[in-house]
Amino acid sequence: METIIAATDFSDEARHAAERAAIITEEQRAHLSLLHVMSSSALDDVRKFFRTPTDVEAKLIDDAGRMLREVAAAISLKTGVMGSTDVKTGQTQAEILSATESADLLVLGAHGENSLHDLILGTTAEHLLSKCKRPVLVAKCPPKARYQRVLVPVDFSPYSASALTMARRIAPNARMTILHVFNVPFEGRLRIVGASEEDIRQYREEDQRAAEKKIWELIRESHADSELVSYTVEGGDPSPVILAKAEKLLSDLIVIGKHGQSWIEDLFLGSTTHHVLARSECDVLVVQERV
Repeated sequence: METIIAATDFSDEARHAAERAAIITEEQRAHLSLLHVMSSSALDDVRKFFRTPTDVEAKLIDDAGRMLREVAAAISLKTGVMGSTDVKTGQTQAEILSATESADLLVLGAHGENSLHDLILGTTAEHLLSKCKRPVLVAKCPPKARYQRVLVPVDFSPYSASALTMARRIAPNARMTILHVFNVPFEGRLRIVGASEEDIRQYREEDQRAAEKKIWELIRESHADSELVSYTVEGGDPSPVILAKAEKLLSDLIVIGKHGQSWIEDLFLGSTTHHVLARSECDVLVVQERV
């Protein structure tokens, strides 16, 4: 990676995200850019409501710049990484999307019970995650060290290979577990129409063997270190299985593709990705593009 952007609103959660971005920057030997976007519509509202002098907007922007430089200095003391600072005014989502066009990773902080709706970028967050073409890291925990245990759920869509590639890139020395979750289509109806438990069991076993073969193909194509990679194939509903597995493995990062195999999910943020983002306790890296 060459450029990593951390967007911040100066909250504690956003500072944690910026610190995580600095740790990744140091490991990648990249450049860190700290970004704060001031909503132009909010500035207009302040000017109209308080009937403030024309120089108040400039003072607010200058103050944001000062605060951002203080964040950069504090992060430098903790990590040894000194990032550049950039304060922009405009429409938040558009400004961040524009800034990430030449970046390799966007890092955001999350807070609240529902992280997708309480991201530091407020109501624009899910639109941003859906539209951004760069990987987006949603940092949920205060960083203590480099990532040690990474979970990579795969569904064998084109984004699965990208997720595995990004996992290796962002955490090259971490233990990595590849997880595939499957279920038997129409299992309940199959029983109703007379399918035996033995037939359903054999179907499950065949599906599991096919999944294991595909996982090995992913590992081989990604040139992952086999000593650091393990895999598991489990039956069930993807979202709860992923979350339970991350908790059991004490994962500090989940790397997941934005889309699933459904063309409907391709229009929005995939439902599994959405639930994992909203409910996970650890950081989540959403891979937005085929890399």
